[in-house]
Amino acid sequence: MTEKEFARPVVVVSKCLGFAACRWNQAVIKDEFVDRLGRWVDYCPVCPEVGAGMGVPRDPARLVSREGEVRLVQPATGIDWTGAMTAHLEELLSSLVQVDGFLLKSRSPSCGPSEVKIYSGPEPGADSRKGSGMFAGRARDRFPGAAMEHEGRVKNFQLREHFLAKIFTLASFRRIKEKGTMGGLVEFHSANKLLLMAYNQNRMRALGRITANPGHHRPAQVLAAYGEELSQALARGPRSTSVINVLMHALGYFKKLLGPREKAHFLETMELFRQGQVLLGTLQTLLYSWILRHDQEYLAGQTFFRPYPLELVDLADTGRGRIIDA
Repeated sequence: MTEKEFARPVVVVSKCLGFAACRWNQAVIKDEFVDRLGRWVDYCPVCPEVGAGMGVPRDPARLVSREGEVRLVQPATGIDWTGAMTAHLEELLSSLVQVDGFLLKSRSPSCGPSEVKIYSGPEPGADSRKGSGMFAGRARDRFPGAAMEHEGRVKNFQLREHFLAKIFTLASFRRIKEKGTMGGLVEFHSANKLLLMAYNQNRMRALGRITANPGHHRPAQVLAAYGEELSQALARGPRSTSVINVLMHALGYFKKLLGPREKAHFLETMELFRQGQVLLGTLQTLLYSWILRHDQEYLAGQTFFRPYPLELVDLADTGRGRIIDA
């Protein structure tokens, strides 16, 4: 695929990740992944705390649970910012029309998607539990189908691959939805069939039934139903067993075209992938070379082999937070 063939995802990003010195201590955090991704997406930088009027610099805020309600307070000043933050978030989220993903600051009491400390009180040493920041939690409720990660988790190779595949697939579907034609939906589903099979085979079949439109519903209704099911299909990253099933399915297109040694090499490499010793990209590249050699037009158009721009491929991996079961 060329650069022009990828739809541009809309990604809401924490403004402190390289866009402005808006953290409580006036720091700005340069993030390599955020920088690289910027060429391919349309960013919408946000800082909920500054938007709520908290200013820069400011005393650190924390989430505190009081009588079953989580509130945003500044221990040093005693100011409760919950009301101002709630009002700002309603205005901010209402202004966001199309969102494919969120890339937010970890552990922030406003932006953190997970692992944010929620304290039992404002005093030092108070017990805490883990939850979401105020903005991240409300954003997830408002855009339940969008991808959401923080800058720490996308340092993991598999989590990063899932995030990228999801935002570019959602952006591509959004473009189809804007066109509003059944023909466009049929083309989209056909091109993404193997990718969807890798993610969730049952959901892939359900999406196929929606696309077939046996009830002869209007395109807008069909596209809306497809979008809801697509979000569910992409909710979690693919398991290795499902990916192997897709690889074997693709290999079947070459059963009469490859020699025994080529097939054996592929199967041996796939076993190494199953054991976590080889990256999926190795198998995808091998298959794609056969696709080109044998002019397999259907497979050549499958997003499974290139769900996002090659320039975003990065083999760096923290090794933490793996989501694919070997």
